[in-house]
Amino acid sequence: MSSGSRRGPSTFLLILIGVVALAAGWTALNFRGGVADVKDLSDRPHATALVKTCKKAGPISISGVGYWWTCKVAITTKTGHHSTQTFNGSQFTPDDKGKKFPLAGAGRTSSTWSRADVDSNNIAVMSAAAGMIIGIIALIVAGRRLLRR
Repeated sequence: MSSGSRRGPSTFLLILIGVVALAAGWTALNFRGGVADVKDLSDRPHATALVKTCKKAGPISISGVGYWWTCKVAITTKTGHHSTQTFNGSQFTPDDKGKKFPLAGAGRTSSTWSRADVDSNNIAVMSAAAGMIIGIIALIVAGRRLLRR
């Protein structure tokens, strides 16, 4: 079968779609929010965050595409344990430096923290999942086409 008679998008277009969809999905994760709208956080640990330093990241970074704030936060748990965590994706900004914010465990067994004063954004989570799934599928199909040549 010649490449001229093949149906569907070209391999290059599939790679482009895959990369763009993955980047969009990864970037959408920054808008997922916190856990303030979770009705019962009693089974999760609680802490207080004190924003220490922030630096700008981008145009491509762990937070995705765009310019984002990455902030180091000092965490003090209700039991008095002290630790630090870096929050990416502008969850905190330089305007928050020196201010305290409530945190809750990101999950029942997670060792990371999530903001307890910000609602979660399920649309962002679904958009991130859709972008990553579409991106992975497009790249797999493109890869298979390249291997068949």
